[in-house]
Amino acid sequence: MPELLGITDDRRGTTLVVRVTGDVDLASSATLERHLTDVVTTAHPPEPLVLDLSAVGFLGSCGLSLLLRLHQAAESRGTHLRIVAGHRAVTRPVELLGLQHTLRLHPTVEAALALTY
Repeated sequence: MPELLGITDDRRGTTLVVRVTGDVDLASSATLERHLTDVVTTAHPPEPLVLDLSAVGFLGSCGLSLLLRLHQAAESRGTHLRIVAGHRAVTRPVELLGLQHTLRLHPTVEAALALTY
């Protein structure tokens, strides 16, 4: 049986860290998009939004599309999206499509939080 999608929010100081577990695919992307849309609309710029995908086992095309929309929505509100992904399930599709300059990936939550831009 495929792993279900899990979403948890955690505050690190004033920064919100959203942790996602499971697979981000056609079956789960709508649930994740609803949650992340709410998070982006309530963000407090210039604080970043950290999206921790380190426990995601699969990132499909729907998930990539969602990440691009989230990036655009966050940037339009003055919030930097920082994506945590240090494993191939996420990094490979991002790199294959040449999106690594748009969707900035960080190896750990700590590395994403340490940035000052």
